[in-house]
Amino acid sequence: MHLLVLFLLSLSMMVISVLLGAVVGPVNPKSGDPWLPWISWQALSQVLMFALPTLAIAWMYYRPGQRQWLRLDFAGRRWLLALAGVVTMFLLVPITDWLTTWNDAIHLPVVLKSVEESLRNAGEQSQGMLQLLMSEENPWLCLLFVALVPAVCEELFFRAGIQNLLLRWWSPVRADGTSSAVGLHAAVWVTAAVFSLAHFEVFAFLPRLLLGALLGYLYVGGGSLVVNAMAHFVNNAVVVVAFWLASSQGMDFDPAAPLAVGWEVTLACTLAAVFLLVVTFGKRLKVSD
Repeated sequence: MHLLVLFLLSLSMMVISVLLGAVVGPVNPKSGDPWLPWISWQALSQVLMFALPTLAIAWMYYRPGQRQWLRLDFAGRRWLLALAGVVTMFLLVPITDWLTTWNDAIHLPVVLKSVEESLRNAGEQSQGMLQLLMSEENPWLCLLFVALVPAVCEELFFRAGIQNLLLRWWSPVRADGTSSAVGLHAAVWVTAAVFSLAHFEVFAFLPRLLLGALLGYLYVGGGSLVVNAMAHFVNNAVVVVAFWLASSQGMDFDPAAPLAVGWEVTLACTLAAVFLLVVTFGKRLKVSD
């Protein structure tokens, strides 16, 4: 029931966001259109669709003492765990790039060619607008509106919202403090799939699925929204800074190009990421079957 209400609230806020977007209208920074209203609308949409519904669920259905599942713990040790999460995320970059290339090479059946073209064009237009803003405008405002706000709002909705509700159903905490391993992993990966689909980029589904799963494990194992939100923010911030450096600073590299590393490096980095994730966060996942 709570999950259904969460989705309905988010859908309602999406409608409001679309209406506000119609007021803002299309924008083309290269032609001199004001970009601040558009990028502000993007950030406001994140707050409306993701942050507010999750906070509303916590306020409507849970007493103050029960709202700790939001995991708004900002203690110093959480920031150290956040650092470990960021390192893990960077170690997964080679395998993420490999998944990106492989996923993009997938094609729908010939009878769905027009559907594939529409999906690819929609994704390219959305990414193109964000990349244009990231490369042409104030990098500090882009870090705020494109990197930080989406990271916090999406982690509230997907991890503190959807994943937590699934965990309460599929992996409730037992009297001995343990919970079902199957239920925990299912909640993490199902949420990661919803997270990836919600970005409406079918041909980037797999790399975003991996990122969503990592953020899910960081949230559970780190015990604080700080851990996964920080990793999410750094992931977004690296993209913002890369496009800004390539465009505004004239550095000669393609920020959208995958890393050209061999399978040996990819395998080594992936194994190192798994090792760090298990060693740092594994013992914090109290599961047994």
